[in-house]
Amino acid sequence: MLKVLTMKQIPVFSLDMMEGLVIERFEKAEVPVKPAHRDDHYIFIFQEEGHSKVMVDFNELTIDGCAVLCILPGQVHQGISATDTVAWFIAIDSELVSPVFQPNKPAAIAEAGILKRSISLLYDIKEKMPRQVVRSLTDACLGMFAQAYGPSHQDHSRAHVITRHFKSLLVKFNSSPADYASSLNISTAYLNEAVKSTTGFSVTYWIQQEIIMEAKRILYYTDNSVKEIANTLGYEDSTYFSRLFSKVAGISPVQFRAKYRE
Repeated sequence: MLKVLTMKQIPVFSLDMMEGLVIERFEKAEVPVKPAHRDDHYIFIFQEEGHSKVMVDFNELTIDGCAVLCILPGQVHQGISATDTVAWFIAIDSELVSPVFQPNKPAAIAEAGILKRSISLLYDIKEKMPRQVVRSLTDACLGMFAQAYGPSHQDHSRAHVITRHFKSLLVKFNSSPADYASSLNISTAYLNEAVKSTTGFSVTYWIQQEIIMEAKRILYYTDNSVKEIANTLGYEDSTYFSRLFSKVAGISPVQFRAKYRE
């Protein structure tokens, strides 16, 4: 059972904008278990050995042995447990990461030795070498993370590229299909066609999914009223918001809060 935070906002951790990269190594008993929070940047956990559990947006994920886990900006997460764990914690500014990462579970690492040496080298040179050198090695590590999550032949068709960029915008803005299309310099019809052809669902579907996920996070981790949550998410009519939540989630906001806080 996660501890409920009786506050108006879920804690948000930010990186030093001048730094953009934080690397920490944890050895077994040193691994911290933090309260639920979200980050405005990417988190990569590269576990060399051990067993750990992390809660990410209501999904309990188990990391066994050598594996990597990516946590996207905005996802509410909390460390649950860590047993005999040796791991690297890497926080990277969103501007440095390509929007190819849409993972939701740990991924096994095939070339663990190479990745381990690369991260260790990055840790050693981060404060000593020019920024461009650090950036190049960071990109190499990100490439190995991406390979673990999917085939190396990432689909670069225009529809897939548009879809990836659209999904990266979803976590930053709560907008209409037309606003997202404008941000991508394409028409609303073309955006919807691209997203539907690659995912099977419309732009509106994905917007609603992101809004309701954010509502779930606030419902669980804060004591904000449904009306306050609706206003936070841009809905002046809380009754309409409750109907939308029930339609997408299958239960009302009040029922969701009661169910997950049991």
